[in-house]
Order: sequence, then C-alpha cells, then structure tokens
Amino acid sequence: MAQTENIDDAIAKKGSIEHLWKIIDPENKHPYATCLDKWYRMSLTEQRRLYLYLLYRKWRGEPFYGTPYEIVCNCHPRPTNWNGRMMINSLMKSTTKMVSACFEGSFGIYTLDEANVWEMTHISTLN
Repeated sequence: MAQTENIDDAIAKKGSIEHLWKIIDPENKHPYATCLDKWYRMSLTEQRRLYLYLLYRKWRGEPFYGTPYEIVCNCHPRPTNWNGRMMINSLMKSTTKMVSACFEGSFGIYTLDEANVWEMTHISTLN
C-alpha cells in the first residue's frame, strides 16, 4: 500500500494521461485518446487532484462509475479524510506522509500530497 512515487513524479511523466489511464482502465478497454483534449485543457493542479482522487479510490477498492472518458470529463475530485477509515493504520505505518489539515473549514487527516494539492491550511505532520 505504500506510495512508491509522489504525485509530482507521476504527473511530471511524459504521457501522464497514460499513467492515469492504467488506474481507471487497467484492461485498456477504452482508448485514452478520447479524452486527451480535455486532459490537456485541465490545469496541472486539476490533473494532480484527479490523479490522487482516483488512486486513493483504487487503494480503498472502491469502484469507478462511468467510462474513463466520463470520469476524466465529469469527475469532481475531493480529498480523502482518512480519519476513521480502516486503512488509516496501514497508511500511518507506511512511508506515506500523513498530516492533520484544514480543508474548507473542517479538520481531518490527509496525506501530505492531498494537503499540498488541495492547498489546505493548518498542516501538522503526524508520522
């Protein structure tokens, strides 16, 4: 479950849409070329947010709804507040940096990547 690369490394890769596509369509049933235009019109911050959101959904074993095209075009990603989730203990013990941070006026436990990408405030490290 440990994160093997940080979000900047993943998004900075040439062809980062291919990297994202492996998360949402590992069997490659849908060509990613269908949403390249939308992907490249997204800001780097929007790309990072979508990547993290989908990566953490996959970690939690939650399904993706819609086609990959619909996901890229219509998804409104939100950070995961890990407080009270079953995976928090393994995340705290892993190399993934966890923080307490404020998002939209509420405190929670997030990964450091989420806190940075969603520009959270009042960040305190936990591990």
